[in-house]
Amino acid sequence: MTAMSRNKGAAGERELFRILSYELGVAVRRKLGAARDGGCDGMDVPGWAVEVKRTEVLTLPLFWAQAKRQAEQLGRRPVLFWRKSRAKWVAFIDPHDLAPEIFQPGGDPLSLPLPRWCELARAWLGELSDMESAA
Repeated sequence: MTAMSRNKGAAGERELFRILSYELGVAVRRKLGAARDGGCDGMDVPGWAVEVKRTEVLTLPLFWAQAKRQAEQLGRRPVLFWRKSRAKWVAFIDPHDLAPEIFQPGGDPLSLPLPRWCELARAWLGELSDMESAA
C-alpha cells in the first residue's frame, strides 16, 4: 500500500468519524494502528465494529468478509462504511442485525445511505440507554 493510499484511508476515517460523532452524540475516534494490526477501524459505537474503506472501487466481498471477521473476533456487529471520490458514504450491515425475525445471519450485506444508518444507530443507542437505566 502506498503512502498516498494510506493517507487517503486515514483522511476518510477522520471524515467519517467526525460525521458519526456529530450524528450519534458520542465521540468516535480512529483506532490507531488498526491497519497494521488487522483490527477494525473504530470501536466507539457501542455494539458495532466499524470498518472504513475510502477507495474508488468497491470490492464488497473482500471488504465485507474483513468487516465480519473483525466483528466476530470482538463479539460485535459489523458495519462497513465506503465512499469513493465525490460520492456520499454508504453503510453496509448484515440484514439479520436489522430484522432478525426475517433474515438469517451471514447473508449478503444490506446497503444504507449514511443518514439512514445513523438513524438506526441512534435508535439502537437509545434502546441500550433505556436498558441500562432499567438495570
